[in-house]
This record gives sequence, structure tokens and C-alpha cells, in this order.
Amino acid sequence: MELWIFRAVWLVLPFTAGPLLSRALEGSDRALELGGTIALWVGWAALLIASMVPRTETLTAARIVAPASLAAVIVAVISLLSDGTVDAVLILAIVSTAAAAMLAFRPQVSDAFVDGSSYGDERRFLLSTPGASLLGPVQLVWAVIVFGATVGPFLLLAERWISGGIALVVGWPLAFLAVPVLHRLSFRWLVFVPAGMVVHDKTALREPQLFRKESITALGPAPVDTTYEDLSLGAPGLALRAELVEPSKIVRNERGKDVELTDIGGFVVSPNRPGKVIAEAKERGYVIG
Repeated sequence: MELWIFRAVWLVLPFTAGPLLSRALEGSDRALELGGTIALWVGWAALLIASMVPRTETLTAARIVAPASLAAVIVAVISLLSDGTVDAVLILAIVSTAAAAMLAFRPQVSDAFVDGSSYGDERRFLLSTPGASLLGPVQLVWAVIVFGATVGPFLLLAERWISGGIALVVGWPLAFLAVPVLHRLSFRWLVFVPAGMVVHDKTALREPQLFRKESITALGPAPVDTTYEDLSLGAPGLALRAELVEPSKIVRNERGKDVELTDIGGFVVSPNRPGKVIAEAKERGYVIG
């Protein structure tokens, strides 16, 4: 349901945020005004199409472009506030783009995107962003992508040839390198398959790890003092723990260390929607407790 709300909000942005952005571009050089208008329409159309094809890849696109629309509106507002005018157009633009940006990160929307890539009798749930990345690194990578991709072209359109050329030569490669870093967060899943449960998270594990259904004795909320292997990487929210019948071997993804098998008697993960994970597990016959 929330995915459809996101689609609806994004669909009407040309009518809610468009007037403000058009006003901000008025009076600019013709090339800059035309280039800015084309960029806005291309970004809007690209994400509208992407939202209609929910997949892991399009989730990353939504998480880049939707906040970028809010950033564009904020820049436009700052440029227009010099005359002290605050009207309904300005407020509507801020509210609508902020709503789109917020919805792009909603757990229900995120799960709808990643589950769109599922095969057959498979259900994917996105894992929460690691705590160390949540405040600072993620926002920095997003800024590198958005500003690295846009600042150079806009400076060139404004006929600032030297600064625009430098920004383009530096910004585009940085943006190209930063996209896979952000996209990696969309590839962190807890997956239910007929054979069992898979932790698909190359941030924590070298390879996706299957835990067979018959090897999991219980699944439920993790106590604060649990001693099971923490695969949540400090992600916020309710963590779930899975108890295993007997130790299972995993390979942690730890940079600078050799491949080493670790025996675990259970593990802890932090899905975006732990309640839905428990409900899915119960429906598939797992012991909850």
C-alpha cells in the first residue's frame, strides 16, 4: 500500500514542486534554465518508471533521486527567500518532496522493492542499515553521487568553463564509484526459501549463508545479553535471534583478515520489519520463541 502512496506522491510532483522549481529557474541564462528543466523532467520520469518496476536496483534509485528532489527544492527556496515571500507554492513543494523522500526510506516501501526481485516461493526482507554507517557515511556517499553528477554540468551550462570542467572531471568518476557503495545497502536481506533461511549480506558475510529450516530450533526477539553471533552490525531497532540445533560454520567479511571459518550456535540480525519476519516464519512452520 505504501509503495502506491509513494508512486502517487511522486506522480504529482510536477504539479506540487514544479511551479516552485520553475520560478527558481526563471531569469537564469537560457541554457541553464533549459538544462535544469530537462534534468528535472528526466529525473522525475526515470524514478516514476523505476517505481513501477520494484526491484533491488530501483530501490537504490529511489533512495538517490527522491532525497535529491527535496535538496533541489531547498536550494530553490533559499534562492527565492531573498524577497521574503513565503506562499502556498513554497510550502506545498517542501511538503510534497519531503514526503517523497521519507516514503523512499519507509520499511514497507523498501521491502516491496527488494521482494520484487524474489524468485518463486521466496520472500525477501531488507536488513536495517548498520549503525556505524547510519549517521554520516551514508549521507556523505549520497552527497557525492548527487552533487558529483550534477554540479559539473550545471556550471558548464552557466558558462563557467574552468570550474565546470574540473567539477565534471572530478565529480563524475566519484559519483560512479559511490553508487555501488550505496547500492550495497539494498543488497542486505533476510530471505525465506523453501529449504530454510538465508542471510544475504556481504557486509557481514563473505557469501550468502543458508541455514536449513530443520537446523533452526527457534526464532524470536534477541535478548540484550545474547551471546549469539551478531550479524546486525549494530543496526538500530529490534534484533531477532535464530537458535541452531548444532554449530554452523560461517565466514565473516572482515577486511584485512584471511578467510576463517567460525562456528556459531545461533545468530542475530536486524530486519527493517521484524514483526513481518516473525509472521512469515510462523506461516512457514518455524518455531517462534
